[in-house]
Amino acid sequence: MHLEKVNIHEHNYTLAIAYQNDKKLRGELNRLTQQVWEFTFENYYQSGFWDGSCIAYSLFEGGRIVSHVTASLFDTEIKGEKKKLLQFGTVMTDPEYQNKGLSRFLMERVLVDFKQKTGGMLLFANGSVLDFYPKFGFRPVAEYQAFKNITNKDFSTPVGIRKLNLDNREDLNLFTDLVENNLTNTVLPVQGKGISLFYCYAYPDFGYKDAIYYIEELEAIVVANVKEKVLEITEVFSKNMIALQQIIAALAHEEFTSVRLGFTPLEEGFEYELLTKEDTVLYVSEELYSMFEEQKLVVPFLSHT
Repeated sequence: MHLEKVNIHEHNYTLAIAYQNDKKLRGELNRLTQQVWEFTFENYYQSGFWDGSCIAYSLFEGGRIVSHVTASLFDTEIKGEKKKLLQFGTVMTDPEYQNKGLSRFLMERVLVDFKQKTGGMLLFANGSVLDFYPKFGFRPVAEYQAFKNITNKDFSTPVGIRKLNLDNREDLNLFTDLVENNLTNTVLPVQGKGISLFYCYAYPDFGYKDAIYYIEELEAIVVANVKEKVLEITEVFSKNMIALQQIIAALAHEEFTSVRLGFTPLEEGFEYELLTKEDTVLYVSEELYSMFEEQKLVVPFLSHT
């Protein structure tokens, strides 16, 4: 934990960084997160999977949190070179403290701390703040989702598949092992053990905890479900490179007429369409801009913060 006295426009605050182990400060973070985003970080903390890749940056006045941003670090590989990416998330300011430059201060501080340590930065912004992030060098880019029109009837003998219960210690260990040792099958690998367990274990309300399957024959875990006859494969974790056709075949016990992916696959054979989201735009730093302009990419769904 790092605590530092700062002055912003002639007002004094305390900057707290990576303070999740402080119960009182974490409680304040949870209070503001619930107020603004309608969830808290408490389940994540109690799960034991909140690690150093998720860094809280917050401003406090007295004992009250007034502004916050989360900096999440991910491993990636860009043009054959392994790098770190940083994603901004849960950007928020107490309504009584807005328009005081607090979010700007936190954004600039994270940029100073990590600009030279990462190969690019990104964030998802809602429609109310689209003019804010270009001030820091971020540019909006489009995302494209991979899909294939294929039905479960195209597969005659699906392989065995078992739903995992991550409340079971053996299943949880299996899941974490494959997440940690995953051989990525995506063009844009944005991997993080902590965020995967945030979505799939700590917060059942996101809907992923009940959609995790183990395909023993392939030694792979797939996060997937079927909605309105669309097979949505959010992520695949495996120590070996596996053709997605095999993953789809293993899920053929469900009825579906098309498949959509929550990541950009390395393999060919998929079509792409513009991913439309109700009120969210992806912004990226200059280091990542040309990559998104030249390729049809999507930030993996299990890597959003």
